[in-house]
Amino acid sequence: MAAITGEPAYRQVADDLRMKIRTGQYEAGAALPSTRQLMETYEVSITVVRAAVNQLRIEGLVLGQPGKGVFVTDAPPAAVDEEDDLAEVRRQMDAVRTELLRLNERIADLERRVGD
Repeated sequence: MAAITGEPAYRQVADDLRMKIRTGQYEAGAALPSTRQLMETYEVSITVVRAAVNQLRIEGLVLGQPGKGVFVTDAPPAAVDEEDDLAEVRRQMDAVRTELLRLNERIADLERRVGD
């Protein structure tokens, strides 16, 4: 998930989790997925997941309970937030860039094959 954007991977993960909290995908009182699940979902290291969750903890969006998990706090209802909108646009742009790079690589590979 973490794209090559110049923004640290933990911020990208935190941005996505924050959006899911604000839009109600993770409601107040709900547990976030386990560290292992987050690592697999976002294809990042444990260090990145811990930093992302810590960022959300600093913002007051989640609260860790040792041995039980990390839970969403009583977060304010979803609000229109330009920063969130911008983060979403960046994520979409990164996805488009990634796909274009893959397509360019496939085209170059096909051209090499045809040229042989």
